[in-house]
Amino acid sequence: MSGLKESNKAEPGLLKKAFGRWFGLFLVLASALLFYLVIVNLDSIFGYILYVAGIIKPVIYGAVIAYILNPLMKIYQRMFTAIYASRGKQVPEKKKGLVNGITITLALITGIFIIVVLFILVIPQIITTMVTLVNNLPEQVDAYYKELVVKIENNRFIADTLQEVVLQGTKFLDEKLTTEVIPWMRTELLPNLNTYARQFASGVAAFLSVLYNLFIGLIVAIYLLSSKRVFAAQAKKLVYGLLKKRNADLVIYYLRISNNMFSGFISGKIVDSAIIGVICFVAMSILKLPYTMLVSVIVGVTNIIPVFGPYIGAVPSTLLILLADPKQALYFLVLVIIIQQLDGNIIGPAILGESTGLSAFWVLFSILLFGGFWGIIGMLVGCPLFAVIYRIIRDFISMKLRQKELSDNTWEYMDLKSIEVSEGSMEYVKYTNEELNSKKKKGGSKLRKAVIKIKKPDKGNDKKDTEKNKDGKLD
Repeated sequence: MSGLKESNKAEPGLLKKAFGRWFGLFLVLASALLFYLVIVNLDSIFGYILYVAGIIKPVIYGAVIAYILNPLMKIYQRMFTAIYASRGKQVPEKKKGLVNGITITLALITGIFIIVVLFILVIPQIITTMVTLVNNLPEQVDAYYKELVVKIENNRFIADTLQEVVLQGTKFLDEKLTTEVIPWMRTELLPNLNTYARQFASGVAAFLSVLYNLFIGLIVAIYLLSSKRVFAAQAKKLVYGLLKKRNADLVIYYLRISNNMFSGFISGKIVDSAIIGVICFVAMSILKLPYTMLVSVIVGVTNIIPVFGPYIGAVPSTLLILLADPKQALYFLVLVIIIQQLDGNIIGPAILGESTGLSAFWVLFSILLFGGFWGIIGMLVGCPLFAVIYRIIRDFISMKLRQKELSDNTWEYMDLKSIEVSEGSMEYVKYTNEELNSKKKKGGSKLRKAVIKIKKPDKGNDKKDTEKNKDGKLD
């Protein structure tokens, strides 16, 4: 009887163990099947994600607007707190909602005021520039043409060469017109005029849709700013509810770091670009260069993009000034180089500081990487986004090194030869200057010897090399 009871007790344990194995195998197969379905239907999944993103686009716009206006709101909140603190008081609980509403309104008014001022300054300049170009361009082209004719007449070789080029170019254009352009107009352009008209109309509708989404996004931004503390609390509640406390603390920590990096970088870059635009305007006014306001706004706005922004803004600005006066375009190029050196070495570091903690190489790498993925938006957010990724990887490697009781200081690994364990402590053995110099001189010969050894192996030499490696005498 006792044996029967023991067998009855053992059966549920065996069944549970067997069920656990089969259930684990089922989970592995189900995960593999799910992964396969995701890979096969990747295009459909991304299409659905884009479809959902298009539906909630006003919310996305609102979140971006709220994130940009949040620093302004904090500035006004600090002003109100300072006013009450000067009277030896704190903001009363009953008035916190009122103060919150006032700061949101002031932040919105400030943002709208900046945009309106920019439009007031830029739009008339654009209209004036276009009118000036239309009025002066024929005269400038005629003057350049007359100057070119004089130079050609004074040089017979240039005249003959240019005549041959014109003849060949005319022949080439005539062939292209008769064989490609005219047939294309008959078969493609004229029959598809209605299609092009519909595409133009859809472009206008898309522009109006963007304006509509921005308007709705502005309303969404007001709700987000007014309830940002509630949303932050709900997000923390969700994280702590889904994850273990240690993992939740880690997620909250890196989210806080990400917010500080993004807000610090974006707000600092906006201030930096505004200063660069003002300096450009003053310098161009002193030098009496044309299109001062328009070019200064272009330089200031494009300067928001790190590294490549100054060049993106300098190219169209230089071409614009070149149409007015080539000599002044050269002056402008020199001015842009001076301003960018001033920004890169003095103004930028003073405002941004070490907001990202990235070296110049990683800044360039992040802009190229995310710019390739998302274009201009990727260039704007690539630097702080990569800084967050870099910070997470750095902290993870530092944690692994500390677990192995190794140093996480990068300088300890500069010119490192080996790590020796002596009496419970780590000793970082580095190459001496003589060894480094000898490595540079003998690097090529060592490589050639290694290749020869690979081609003609020698058992005696292999044994000697093995003994030397065991003794630690050979690098």
